[in-house]
Amino acid sequence: MKAIAEFAIRRRWLVIAGWLVLIIAAQGIAGAMGGSAYHDTFSLPHTETATVTNLLKDAGLTNRSGVSGTVVLKNKDGSAFTAAPAQLEPALTKLCDAGDYVALVATPWQSVDCSKNAAVTAGDSKLLNTGHGSNTALVQVSWENNHFDAAIFKGVFDSLKTLRSSSLQVEFTGNAFAGIGQSEGSSSSVFIGFLAALVILALVFRTVAATVLPLASAIVALVGGLGVIYMLSHAINVSNITPYLAELMVIGVGVDYALFIVTRHRRNLRRGMPMAESIVTAINTSGRAVLFAGTTVCIAILGLIALGVSFFNGMAVATALAVGFTMAASLTLLPALLSLFGLKVLPRKQRAAVRAGDFIDHHPVGFWARWSAMIANRRALVAVGSGVVMVALAIPFFSMELGSSDQGSDPKGSTTRVGYDLISSEFGVGYNSTLEAVVNGPGATDHAFLDKVSHAVGGVQGVDASSVSVVPLTKDIAFVSFKTTTSPQSEKTYQLVRNLRSNVLPPLYEGTANHIYTYGDTAINVDFAKVLGRKMPLFIAVVVGLSFLLLLIAFRSLVIPLTAAVMNLLAAAGSFGLVVAVFQYGWGSDVLNAGPGAPIDAWIPVMLFAILFGLSMDYQVFLVSRMHEEWVHTKNNRRAITVGQGETGGIITAAAIIMIAVFLGFLLTPGRPIKIFGTGLASAVFLDAFILRTMLVPSLMHLFGKSNWFFPAWLEKITPRVSVEPPEDLTSAIGGAPETPPHEYSEV
Repeated sequence: MKAIAEFAIRRRWLVIAGWLVLIIAAQGIAGAMGGSAYHDTFSLPHTETATVTNLLKDAGLTNRSGVSGTVVLKNKDGSAFTAAPAQLEPALTKLCDAGDYVALVATPWQSVDCSKNAAVTAGDSKLLNTGHGSNTALVQVSWENNHFDAAIFKGVFDSLKTLRSSSLQVEFTGNAFAGIGQSEGSSSSVFIGFLAALVILALVFRTVAATVLPLASAIVALVGGLGVIYMLSHAINVSNITPYLAELMVIGVGVDYALFIVTRHRRNLRRGMPMAESIVTAINTSGRAVLFAGTTVCIAILGLIALGVSFFNGMAVATALAVGFTMAASLTLLPALLSLFGLKVLPRKQRAAVRAGDFIDHHPVGFWARWSAMIANRRALVAVGSGVVMVALAIPFFSMELGSSDQGSDPKGSTTRVGYDLISSEFGVGYNSTLEAVVNGPGATDHAFLDKVSHAVGGVQGVDASSVSVVPLTKDIAFVSFKTTTSPQSEKTYQLVRNLRSNVLPPLYEGTANHIYTYGDTAINVDFAKVLGRKMPLFIAVVVGLSFLLLLIAFRSLVIPLTAAVMNLLAAAGSFGLVVAVFQYGWGSDVLNAGPGAPIDAWIPVMLFAILFGLSMDYQVFLVSRMHEEWVHTKNNRRAITVGQGETGGIITAAAIIMIAVFLGFLLTPGRPIKIFGTGLASAVFLDAFILRTMLVPSLMHLFGKSNWFFPAWLEKITPRVSVEPPEDLTSAIGGAPETPPHEYSEV
């Protein structure tokens, strides 16, 4: 680290120019490649969903396994539909040639199969009752399998919304249209984050140079990282939400890392250290912490690959790459800029004091010094109090229901919510989703067998018997479609799917050449939640285990990495508890315009845990690295903890406030999943920074005493030496801590 810092100072213009060339080249090459090529892939290996998808694909029926959406038509004068609106057929036919990968359009009057040159066939039997004799009609649009791009769904929305007129109401609902009107404002949260960072950094540093440097480092990392992600999206499947996630992470960790380094540099200058030596020392101490913290973030994000769900893979690689850019910028560009600005990183009075040789001593002063002393003196009380708070907040987590919220939870007035409510009031809430019993085998053309299946399905509690219909597809495949009496997001609907798979359908095909699968939106959600639930322990074990090993190597301790793992899990549990209370129980959800209580989308806890664990480890590394540094020099546990907390408490809380402001910006977006994401992240950062790192962790470390630093001799021999602590030749430069600590730091 010392060599990197010295090179950045000595060749600062070369380093600055190198970064400018890098971001220009990255953006230029990405532009030449046509910009980004984001697209979602979604597969659930070893599930009924995957089996049916492959079955339909092999039979040339990809139009039956792709994502779908529903267009709701309603006559505003209340008159019943006697025929299809005149403008409907040509509008639907045009969808086939629009390049939006539409496979099939089904209406009560006619169906358009784009795979057959847009041939118009008879109306879909499943929809006959949702048009004739009613003032409301449903049009189902299905896309080709493996096409989940938001742009193609938006293309169909833009095309069909032109059907709206003074006499015809047109609304959009269903999975494909879930993002319509739900993501506006996501980009504004990035702006809010930068604005919040600017204000908070200005209040903390009180000088333009120090305020601008962390933001400049983050911006360079973000622009360069996004350029590389654009290029990466042409090589692997990268989800559409990846740039938002990358922006969120780069702003958060980028400002954090630079804030930590700049603060250390300013403190070194005020203690009389020469400029170049101050920068080198900041990089060699705080920079090492940044390297370890950033590595743990990358480990946490890349841990998503262990889930085995293709949706997460490209997202994980791309986001980890963006964090890698942020670390590189913090360790190379930032020292170059620090050497360029010189003493301007200090406020005017402090600058004058340094020039006059009026330096500060090595003892923390101010609020955080007093706070750390209070924690030391009240360690048992603080540990119990803060621990009880965290456990209480985590209790709702144990009742979390994983699933997928439907459009009934969307903001009032949105087209998806209006369409959902129209379907519910006219046909029943279960008509917002379709389920199928997929018959595979000779029974697909056996009318007696199909009647038997239809009768069995129609007799199950929770199934609307009048909605059951048989849809022959090939000589080996037939659908028995049906609607439910409960909403798609209802736990009763999830239980219905499980009951069909376990109890109702197996007796019908066991001992025959047939097999019957349960397929459809809710069935897919059941499989998704099951896959994530099954892989979650492995995911957590990988992330926590690798992070534990990294901290064990860094701090040469068993207790510290174990404490970090438990604290990070506690922060995640507390955050999840708040999310469940607000969005599942519905406590205060109306204030956020998040709809009534609903299950938590299965992908959200996974993503939240990966991000939260990484960010929590950031704070742990920043806090403990300064404590460890003091411990190495003094071997006094009380002094190490009080000095470490006294010098990093302000940095950690300032960084947390910036990230909380970024994450709260997500609450301005209308989409419920994004609101959950923002609430989870903001609450976790708050709990982590203001309860765990400022109260629970230091109080426990005081209680543990010298056991914090216990490291068996046999483990010392086999553990690689890669330490946060810089070489001993910098001991005096770092702080010159006395071997015999003053009385106020004596062990108690």
